[in-house]
Amino acid sequence: MILDLENIGIGSFACAFGDLENKPENIPDFDSLWETASFGTDFAEMGCTTYRKMSGPVQEYVVDAVRRTLRGAGAGATDIDHLVIATSDPALALLPPDFAEQVLIALGLDDCVPHLVSYQRCCSSLTALRHSRDLFADPDVTHVVMVALDFVPDDRDRVRPYALFGDAAVSCLLTRHDPGLVRLSSSAVKVDPDGLRGRDTFVSRKAVADRTLSAALRAGGRQLPQVTKVFAANLYKPLTLFNASSVGLPPDRLHFADTLSAYGHCGNADWMINLVDYHERVGIRGGQTYLAQSLAPGFYACLLLEGTAP
Repeated sequence: MILDLENIGIGSFACAFGDLENKPENIPDFDSLWETASFGTDFAEMGCTTYRKMSGPVQEYVVDAVRRTLRGAGAGATDIDHLVIATSDPALALLPPDFAEQVLIALGLDDCVPHLVSYQRCCSSLTALRHSRDLFADPDVTHVVMVALDFVPDDRDRVRPYALFGDAAVSCLLTRHDPGLVRLSSSAVKVDPDGLRGRDTFVSRKAVADRTLSAALRAGGRQLPQVTKVFAANLYKPLTLFNASSVGLPPDRLHFADTLSAYGHCGNADWMINLVDYHERVGIRGGQTYLAQSLAPGFYACLLLEGTAP
């Protein structure tokens, strides 16, 4: 029996942001933290005016996002075969040891297998989506929920090189029986060895981005001009635009500035937040090609998505 994994529908996206809204300048010693982390760049140019912070246990935000995903899709807890959670490395270390059990019990997912994808930093959720799709190689699997999660308990730790981190959990549903909003055409993730060692340069970052983007376009049978919109990572705006231009991505096709302004950089959840925001503002169109991408020290990852909506 040959299963067609290319036509697994992905839809019912739901965002659960931290419930507390704060301004970067309210973080203690913010100016000195930014100066140290980002080498004298002007924070005002980043484009971030507020960020969100989780005030309760992180699992509550995951549960909220998944509940709204299921409700939006008209699916029940008994329909879900797998729950795939992606998070970046620092957040992984902060999760309680019974995190998966708490989420499954709260949602009533009594016959659902949990998975965790990490160690690719802010690229983890792009790999998680491919892993979620590949679970449908089992003919008995009909529904998989994927969640991208990132959070920072200590506000001072939010200030990183070229980024101001916010808290969010974003979920979506993959299903065999519904076209959803998009489908996964191809994906690629590559490693920059210099980045892993903290010695990355513009040359090494461009090289890994070129290799990754070329691999995804080739596997998806697409060319760059066919990409309607790019769902980018919410990093320092001038750097994001420069990096995009360096690999041939037209800056006017990037969708990230508005969510960056409101939420900051939500780690590996950014591309999903930007997809949701773009769909609410413009609408994902059937037959159009979209690119989701993220980068981190040592990694670059991207997905080609095809709109399936009528």
